[in-house]
Amino acid sequence: PDSRYAATWALYFSKFLSAYKAWGVDLFAVTVQNEPEFPAPWEACAYDPTNQASFIANHLGPVLRRDHPDVKLLIFDHNKDHAVKWGTSILNQSNPASEFVDGTAVHWYAGGMDRLLDGSQGQPNLHRFLSMLDEEDVKPNHLLLGSEACHCPSTGYAGGNLKVAWDRAERYGHTVLADLAAGSNGWVEWNLILDSLGGPNHLGNMCDSPLLAVPYRANGEHNVTVLPSFEHSDFPFGPVVGDTRTREELNAMGFPAEYLDKGVVVQPMFYYMGHISRHVRPGSRAVHAIVDQTDFGGPSSRTFRQTINNKAIAGGGINNLARPGIEVTLWPCEGSTRQKWTLNVQNNFQVFGHDWLGAPTVSCIGHTADPSFKGLLLTSCDDESTGMFRVEYVNVTNATVQIFVENSNEIDGENCLISQPLKNNGGAYGARGGAQVNIGSCDSLPAIWKFDDSSGEIISSFFEADGGDVCV
Repeated sequence: PDSRYAATWALYFSKFLSAYKAWGVDLFAVTVQNEPEFPAPWEACAYDPTNQASFIANHLGPVLRRDHPDVKLLIFDHNKDHAVKWGTSILNQSNPASEFVDGTAVHWYAGGMDRLLDGSQGQPNLHRFLSMLDEEDVKPNHLLLGSEACHCPSTGYAGGNLKVAWDRAERYGHTVLADLAAGSNGWVEWNLILDSLGGPNHLGNMCDSPLLAVPYRANGEHNVTVLPSFEHSDFPFGPVVGDTRTREELNAMGFPAEYLDKGVVVQPMFYYMGHISRHVRPGSRAVHAIVDQTDFGGPSSRTFRQTINNKAIAGGGINNLARPGIEVTLWPCEGSTRQKWTLNVQNNFQVFGHDWLGAPTVSCIGHTADPSFKGLLLTSCDDESTGMFRVEYVNVTNATVQIFVENSNEIDGENCLISQPLKNNGGAYGARGGAQVNIGSCDSLPAIWKFDDSSGEIISSFFEADGGDVCV
């Protein structure tokens, strides 16, 4: 509380805001620290919930209230895996910091180094966070803001693979919609415009952006091998493939020539961000909308499934989520490749797919709930975290089964695969929109399943009252 360094740092915030205000720029909000759990190699300051709360209560909160009462203060500003932990600690009404806090910021990144997981983790934790706000009696206008998202490394244009550029854009669309459905108040793309590599960045942290500045293309140049004068990172990921292509080739790939002629690459992400930003206006509310099965019943009831020569074929495109680290969740049974499982000879539940470059992938359901996400994750199929399962009939007539996790750390009777409802009533997606799969009591309705060998579906009727079956 008496730290002169903390007091100076809080005053710096105030002077920063005042300097912008003097130029006619009124800032909406600040966060205490970008990614406080990451001791980054760039300008950074590490916090835990306790010392961030102390800084807010004793320094930053009172200074902002005195000098900039209209500027909102957001806590955390890091990945979704620990949002609930930080919120429970700082927003608790017994914490003196809570009275100064207006909201919580979260990032879309995965905690590890697999960048293909970015944007795919943490949705159930957002529901937990929204539920926690009620439990802690946090003021009802508390903001939840997705404050940073981007794809790394480098850019879709630099890689030269249009499929990757579109996959990155589609991941944006899915994550924005899921965050808003959970109850988030907004979503921020980290970068407005970068160069062809995804810079400049003084430590080589090259990432993607909806728009890229390529001023040399305004002169009709291609086969460019010289970096812009302001770029100091060399070519960390090899040559910029997009720079080797002609105007006509890029236009045919979906990078509009009319903007290339002005020195700007417009990437697919721009259209996703533009569409959502244009039509989801301030004051909009999320409404229930979810891909569901039809009313016909049987194999034909699956939205994406085709039946060819009396054989059910999973549809919905390739499964680019079949990779370790993805949360195992429940959605309406729609017949896609994401819901087709194989019980292999090692008694692992496998799911197959491809990554964004088209390389085949295979993952298996793990045997232990992740401590941060509170549910099961996919793992590789050949390590100690892989689950081994035993399927036993409960009722042969209606084909219901229980699925025992043979190598679970839980005691017998508490080692069954179960459906785990979302907090926050599932937000706008409802109870059937992403509930988790976990391990729990075998003597419970959530432990009752059907496993269809022919379709590969693991089916639960636990949410039938909410609209129908769900599939893993």
